[in-house]
Amino acid sequence: MAAAASEDKIERSGGGGKLPLILAVVNTLATLAMIGILLVSFQREKKSSSIEDLAAHSGAAEGQENSEEKSGEKGAEGGKEGAPKKAAEFGKMVTLEQFTVNLSTPGSVTPKFVRVNISLEVPNDDSETEVNTKMPQVRNAIIDLFNSKRTSDLASPDGRDYLKEEIRNALNGFLVNGKVKGVYFTNFAVSG
Repeated sequence: MAAAASEDKIERSGGGGKLPLILAVVNTLATLAMIGILLVSFQREKKSSSIEDLAAHSGAAEGQENSEEKSGEKGAEGGKEGAPKKAAEFGKMVTLEQFTVNLSTPGSVTPKFVRVNISLEVPNDDSETEVNTKMPQVRNAIIDLFNSKRTSDLASPDGRDYLKEEIRNALNGFLVNGKVKGVYFTNFAVSG
């Protein structure tokens, strides 16, 4: 009789042991699925264009245009220069401290502001030094331009592009050693 009770106990415990086994298998499959999803998303992220990729692609396109212009100037000599632009030809980047600036709010009682990080592209080290030396004038010119803008002026990509062009022109108005080649917003948030 003791042997029969022992076998009965083993059969009951054996059936209960299947549930943890099934849960462990399901848990393992779910973990593997999550790992697969993460790997796929990281692969997509690597393939997506970054700012550096876009700058390199844009520079290569400009290099092709410049080489076509040069080959047209050479006339009979012809021959395109197939060499892509060197990184040094892109210029130096000067990163400015973050701006938090009030926007123009005519007829409104609630103040609106923009928080933006800006990087400037300059052609060489001398220009970079001049921008850093004249940083108070640079920041003042940018703040004045933002103060004249309304939220609606900055809502569209065209409005932001126009502002970048205004900033570039304002800074080039007082820089002597070189001109700002590009203005880039690396972070941009408007309140309201």
